Amino acid sequence: MDYRRFGDHLVVRIDRGDEIIASLTSVAQAEKIKLASVQGIGACDRVRFSLYNVEHQTYSPTELHEELELTSLNGNMSLMDGQSYGHYHATFGRSDGSIVGGHLNEAFISGTGEFFIQIIAGEVERRKDKLETGLNLFDFNKYHD
Repeated sequence: MDYRRFGDHLVVRIDRGDEIIASLTSVAQAEKIKLASVQGIGACDRVRFSLYNVEHQTYSPTELHEELELTSLNGNMSLMDGQSYGHYHATFGRSDGSIVGGHLNEAFISGTGEFFIQIIAGEVERRKDKLETGLNLFDFNKYHD
C-alpha cells in the first residue's frame, strides 16, 4: 500500500494481497483523519460482505473466493471512542456480469486497488444505538470544531 496527499485529498494504491479495510485504517491513523469520504475501485479475490437486518439487529454475511471486480466502494471515515472508524459499502462484479455487495467486512486485493479519500474539516464521533437499530450512528452531540 502506498499513498500521496494532495491538499485535503489522498490518493491510495492498495497492492496485491493487502486487505482494504486494514489499509484504509492504516492511512486514517497515519494522517490523523477524523472525518472523510472514501471511494474506490479495484480487483479482489476474497471478500466478505453483509446485509444488516434492522429488525433482528443482525448481519447476514456472504463470503466469496473468486475473481471479482470491485466496481464501487463508497464510505466514510469518522471516530468511535476516539479511534479511527471506517464504514464502507461495496459492489463486486462477477465474470457472468452479475453484481453482488453490501456492507464491507473484508476484501483482499488480487490485482490493484485505487482509492480516493477526501478529508473533511471537522470531527464526528459515533455511538452505538442500543435502543432502535443496534447500529453505530453519527453522534453530532460529540462534534468538535
